[in-house]
Amino acid sequence: MEDDKEQLRIRTVPGTEPLVYLHPDRRARLRLGLGKATCFCSVKSTEVAVLADTNVPRDMLVMTEAVSRRLCLHDTDSALFATVRPNRIRIGPLVGILCHPIWRTKEHTLVRNRALEALEKLVGAASEQKALGYLFRLDEVDFEDGTVLGYIKTSDGWKRRRLPLPDVIYDQMVSRKRERSKGYAERREQLSNLYGQRIFNDGFFDKWAVHDWLQQDRSLRPHIPQTVRYTQAAAAVSFLQRFPVTFLKPVHGSLGLGIVRIVRHPDGSYHYDIKRAKQPPMHGSSPNAQDVVKVFRSRLAARPYVLQQGIALAQYQDRPFDIRILLQRDGSGEWRRTKMFARVAKVGDFTSNISSGGEALPVHTVFTEVFKRQAQAKACQRELMHVTRRVTEVMEKSSGKVFGEMGLDIGVDQTGHIWVIEANSKPWKSPTTEKGRQDLVDLSFTRPIEYAVWLAQ
Repeated sequence: MEDDKEQLRIRTVPGTEPLVYLHPDRRARLRLGLGKATCFCSVKSTEVAVLADTNVPRDMLVMTEAVSRRLCLHDTDSALFATVRPNRIRIGPLVGILCHPIWRTKEHTLVRNRALEALEKLVGAASEQKALGYLFRLDEVDFEDGTVLGYIKTSDGWKRRRLPLPDVIYDQMVSRKRERSKGYAERREQLSNLYGQRIFNDGFFDKWAVHDWLQQDRSLRPHIPQTVRYTQAAAAVSFLQRFPVTFLKPVHGSLGLGIVRIVRHPDGSYHYDIKRAKQPPMHGSSPNAQDVVKVFRSRLAARPYVLQQGIALAQYQDRPFDIRILLQRDGSGEWRRTKMFARVAKVGDFTSNISSGGEALPVHTVFTEVFKRQAQAKACQRELMHVTRRVTEVMEKSSGKVFGEMGLDIGVDQTGHIWVIEANSKPWKSPTTEKGRQDLVDLSFTRPIEYAVWLAQ
């Protein structure tokens, strides 16, 4: 008997009885016995009678509204697909994208913003993979009923519908503040426990935890800058006195905001620069390390910080650069490098974030100028690939979580040595590009969904 693994298009028709119609040839191949089957979608299921109908195309399954209502799929206006096997009909997969969309009740649509454009592209990628992708908020999950208020994209725009909980969850929650709120954290833990290995990129990385995980690996230890968590002033003073450059970084920070660079001069005095949102860095000076710590005491007491050894980064046209690598899993569950580029800081800045004016350039272009010998450039790139692959392995093993993508910021010092600067579980992906390759941008949205579909199965 041929095993039907082909996904069939679904059409819903009026009907108060739970009935499913297939073309006679397909129904015969499945040897459906008494014509009964269990039809399920994620956690929802119902018993249906399977009937033959010559009017149904061979690549289609027709179900009555009674079935769609029992499965919480009525009025979705979305393209659904089914996989039919003997006595089992599976609808989906359903890929839930955890985020925080804002619904405008009067206009009956979602608030459009920069984040929604990217999320919309993910939902479109799910449709291309014959999956139903939808957005959802954690506070709109009904754990007892196994349903959620989901936001689906149709030809008429965004719709808000009660749907089954998804088969798999892609965590795209980007608000660290909301993540740490008590009520949210409790529900998040409940969701994580419910899904286990079927939720990927669950939560944010804690910079101190990341450092602890990576430095425990013998092969990665030489590539991890010296880092300590701020606990008391005396220890911070000692750390500042050890290194020519020190960075203060918020444990839960992102986009380079809140970072302080502290430079020690030969006479023992210090100069510092503070990274601010939508403003140039703020500068200041202090006569000694003790005074520096006093300047930032209130900042250090307000939220957790780490002190990290500054690396003497190689420079491209007198500007420091680092390398951003986007690693993602594909539809086979394997890690792939989707994008890699050098981020060159703008003149006068000490972070290379593109969002604050940094310039993105091909790694080959930068390496060709920085390393005069081609052999050195190739050796550096080989080490780069080895280190980044090992980071993904260690992060998953140490965190006990599943990741479908990871953004890594890699530093290259003036000797060509590789340093792991940052690991980000929520790398921002712009849906369009002006200077880069749009095909790679599109791939960065497709791969997580391919992985989600693989994970769902």
